[in-house]
Amino acid sequence: MNSQNSLSRYVKIYLCFTIILFFSPGAIFSQSLTLTKKQMHEDLDTLISTIARISPHIAIKKDVWKYDALREMNVLGKEIDTISSDLSYYLLLQKALTLSQDMHTSSWFPLSPWAQAQDEAYRRQRSLFKMAIPNTYMDGKYIVREAFTYGKDTIGIGAEITHFEGKPVDRYVRGHLSGRYYAYDIKHGKFFGAGFFKNPETIFRDSLTFTFRLPSGNSRTLTMPTREFTRYLPVAYKRKHGTGITFWEEEKVLYIRLTEMNSDSIPFLQRELGRYRSRVPEIKRIIIDFRGNPGGDDITWQSLYAAIIPERINYQLKISATKSVGKEKESSPLLAKYRLYTLVDKTESLMPSDSSLRFTGPVYVLFEDHYSSAGSAMIVPNARPDDHFYTIGRRTGNFLGVGYAPLLFKLPHTSLPYRVAPSIEVTGAKKPADLMHDNLEIEVPYDIRDFISTSQYSGALNDKAYLLQYDPFIRTVMRL
Repeated sequence: MNSQNSLSRYVKIYLCFTIILFFSPGAIFSQSLTLTKKQMHEDLDTLISTIARISPHIAIKKDVWKYDALREMNVLGKEIDTISSDLSYYLLLQKALTLSQDMHTSSWFPLSPWAQAQDEAYRRQRSLFKMAIPNTYMDGKYIVREAFTYGKDTIGIGAEITHFEGKPVDRYVRGHLSGRYYAYDIKHGKFFGAGFFKNPETIFRDSLTFTFRLPSGNSRTLTMPTREFTRYLPVAYKRKHGTGITFWEEEKVLYIRLTEMNSDSIPFLQRELGRYRSRVPEIKRIIIDFRGNPGGDDITWQSLYAAIIPERINYQLKISATKSVGKEKESSPLLAKYRLYTLVDKTESLMPSDSSLRFTGPVYVLFEDHYSSAGSAMIVPNARPDDHFYTIGRRTGNFLGVGYAPLLFKLPHTSLPYRVAPSIEVTGAKKPADLMHDNLEIEVPYDIRDFISTSQYSGALNDKAYLLQYDPFIRTVMRL
């Protein structure tokens, strides 16, 4: 079966299942603007039990990440006795969802009147937070990637954030996992995220304290206001975003940048690619740049690949779930250990479109910070090590792969709508870490010198001149 049709079927199954869950008897309750402690406990217990029943990630993360999400969620129940406002309880529910550390397990829309009121109050508070410390997590450390000033102090590119609010950054992050979604660094055995300093706790503070280790080796501790914009040092480059296709004549490279998995862009992509059909013999390599793509519709990346490939691509697809969602108990020792059940186990196919370029040369697919459908787009280039598709990028620290769309639920008293990811791709997994599907054929290391070069560049960051001379991903491709 064609991959587009097959995955569409998965979504249709999800929609039917969702309707049953979302509108089944007992799923819709009258909204309450004033909650009793008993109601708060019942909503929290319902949320935790639903996640435990539906999410296949909980048991796997307990093994792979040594992280017991359910235990951490249950600890939140002790905080209910200290709750004195609806907003505080709303934030507690958000903390419980965040502790799943799965961005597809979260609150959803449309919000109930109670939740809408709390969400608006929270967003007003968040809008007051102006601080931004541009940093990148590199090999276990948080490195400043854009220079900024505060008072008489300048924190330059390459400085390391070592402490936050008087604690080592890693210790702070581990103690505040309910504050935001994090990635996981298996090599160093810890959670990480560049935005660790902004969470439902810190947005209410007027100032925050950081300690930086400067490139000189000296340390500098600064207590900076959160209600003021960070003063970056001037840079010459221009930020330029947007989906587009260009042909680099001298290098014979067809460069495709897709900034969002938006199916509305499919006609544009097909039309633009069609302009190069007669010039395929001139093309030495194709670069598909998915960097910064937040995801969207799987059919977008499928259609793009279909417009390039020369022949059918077959790949194995195996998706599993918990007993409440799955069909048949998994027999492999690895998956049986997590009590998983089969949802999909078959060979999928991606066919070239009628107007495909049918390009037989190398196709380099660039990934960074990919998730959702931008992550599932890796399945084709990673399907076979001996094909002409190559994945080049950086690990995300997240669980990637093809899956069913999240299932929707409502809490009984607050009527807060929320979603839970019901499946996980398990294709070809031999060991627990393989279930993350976060591997790449060629990994691009971070280099502080790239941050410095970017800050000094005077053109647009997506221009050909910048990409060829300074972009580490493109430089890697051109060396192959």
